[in-house]
Amino acid sequence: MEEVNYKMNRRFYMRAEFLIILLAFIIVINSQFSSLINRYVINDDVRQHIYWMQQFHDRGLFRNDLLTEYAKNYQPWGFIFLYYLFSFIADPLLISKILPIILFVLSSLYLFKLVKYLTNDYAALLAALFFMITPAYLERMSGGLPRAFASALLIIFLYYLIKREYMKSSLILLLQSLFYPMIFFVSILTYIFTFVKVRNKRISFDKSTVKNKAFICLALIAVFILGAKYTLSYNPRIGRVVSHKQMLSDPAYYAAGRYPVLPTPPLSEEISNNLSNILFSKILMRHPENFFVKSGILNNAIFLIAILLLGFEAARRRMFFPVEILFLFLSSVLMYKISDLVLLKLFLPARYVEYSIPIISLIVYSMAIGQLITRLKNDRTKKVFQIIVFIIVLSNYNIHKKNIGLINMSRFKDLYAYLNSLPKDVMIAANPKLADGIPTFSQRKVFINYELSHPFYDKYWETIRRRTFDFFDAYYSQDPLYIYKFCENNGIEYLVVDRRHFKKGYLANQGFYFEPFNAYVVDITKKRVNFALADISEQDKLFVKGDVFVIKKDALKYRH
Repeated sequence: MEEVNYKMNRRFYMRAEFLIILLAFIIVINSQFSSLINRYVINDDVRQHIYWMQQFHDRGLFRNDLLTEYAKNYQPWGFIFLYYLFSFIADPLLISKILPIILFVLSSLYLFKLVKYLTNDYAALLAALFFMITPAYLERMSGGLPRAFASALLIIFLYYLIKREYMKSSLILLLQSLFYPMIFFVSILTYIFTFVKVRNKRISFDKSTVKNKAFICLALIAVFILGAKYTLSYNPRIGRVVSHKQMLSDPAYYAAGRYPVLPTPPLSEEISNNLSNILFSKILMRHPENFFVKSGILNNAIFLIAILLLGFEAARRRMFFPVEILFLFLSSVLMYKISDLVLLKLFLPARYVEYSIPIISLIVYSMAIGQLITRLKNDRTKKVFQIIVFIIVLSNYNIHKKNIGLINMSRFKDLYAYLNSLPKDVMIAANPKLADGIPTFSQRKVFINYELSHPFYDKYWETIRRRTFDFFDAYYSQDPLYIYKFCENNGIEYLVVDRRHFKKGYLANQGFYFEPFNAYVVDITKKRVNFALADISEQDKLFVKGDVFVIKKDALKYRH
C-alpha cells in the first residue's frame, strides 16, 4: 500500500513539475516573443554587456576601442565563457534572447521544488505562480546579462543548502562567482552561518554535519576566482575604482547624474522597496498617496506578520521553517552595510538586497498563505480558499504582459545598416543616446555613448568626461572648422546628426544629458545662435532618414 501511495505521489509531483515548466515557458515566450522575431528588439543593457561579443565571430571589430575595453573589463569570466561557447552556434544577440527563457523556466521549477520541500504542493504552486506573473523577476532576466543568472543561482543554491546537499550547493557557489559575484558574497555568508553553532555561550564551527570536505575547496576556489578576476583584470587605461572622496565632488553620483548613488538610501528603504507584496501591491498602489503605502510601513508590516506566523507555526512543530532563510536575510543586510562602507569597491549596495529580498519575501508569503489554508479544518473550505487565492492573484496581475524589459530600436535600422557598410575601423561620433545602438547593430566604434558612460573607474571616467565635454562643444559649435579639428584630433571619420537637437523647442527644454554635462550644454547653447551642423547642405549628407543624417568630417573642412 505504501509503495502504491509513493508511486501516486511521485506521479503527481512529476505532473506538477511538468505543469510548472510548461506554464513558465508559455509566459516567458509570450512576453519575449517580439525579441525572437525582431533583431532590433533587445534589453537596453545588451548595448553595454553583449555588443562587443560580436568579436567572437570577427576579430576585426572594435579594435583599440576604449569603450569596448571597459565593457569587457567588468564582465564575469563565466558569463564571457558561456557566450563564447554558444557563439559557435548562434549570434550573441540571439543568445541574449534565449538565455532568459531557460533561466526563467529553471527558476520557476526550482522555486516550486524548494517550497514543495518546505511545505506542500499548494504553497509550492503558489510560489511558482507568484514568480511567473510578477514582471520584476523576468525583467531582471531579460537580455541574458550577468544579473539574469542571479535569481536562478540563488534559488538553486538555497534549495540544495536547505536539503543539506553541500556538494551541489558548493558547485552553485562556484557558478555564482563566475556569473554574478554579488549573489556569491551573499550566499557564501549564508553558507558560513549555516555551520556556525552556539553551544554553552560559545561559538564554534560545526564540522559534524560536513561529510565531504570538497565543498570547502569549491568555496575557496570561488573566492580565488574572484580575487584573480579583480587583480589580473587591471587595465591602466581604465584605472581603479573611484574613491569616496572623488565621488563626493562629482555631480555624476547625485540625483541628476548618471548613477545617483549619493547619498546611499537607508537600508530600511531598500528592504521595503524589494519586499514583493504579491497579493497586495496592485491594490495598495491604487492609493499611493496613503502614508502607510507611500512610506513602505504597510509593506514591512505584512512581511513581519508573515514571518511571525511562520515562526509561531514552526515553534508549534506544525511546519518546517528553515533557518537558512533568515541567514540569507541577515547576509543580505550585512553585505549591504559592508558595500556601503567601501562604496563601489563591491559595486552598488542595492545589488545585495535587490535579488535576495524579493526571493525571501516570495517564499515567506507563499508559505504563510499555504499554512493558513492548511490550518482550516474542513477540506471543502480549504479548496474554496485555495481557489479564491488563485483568483485574487490572477485578477490583480496581467499574465499576458508583453515585452518585459525590452526596447524596440527598429526605427533606426536603416541608419544602422548604412553605418555597417562603412569600414570596420572607423570611429563615429553621435549624440550619446543615439550612439547607444551603433556598436550593437552596426558593429562600429563610437566616440561616446550613454550606456558606457560609467563613472566607476578613475582613468576611464576622466577620459569619458573629457570626451563628452569636447563632443557637446563641437556638436553645438558655430564653426565648421572647429568641428573638423575636433574630429581630426579624436580619429573621428563620420558624424551622425539629429536636426531636432537644434530646434528651439528641444533647446528650450534644457534636457540634454546627465550632470555635469547638462548644465554645460545649457550654458553654451544660450550663448550660441547658429549651429554649423544644423546648416549642412544636402549634397554633403551621405545618409538621410527623417531628421537623422550622416556626414563625413571632410564635409566640414572647407566650410567657413
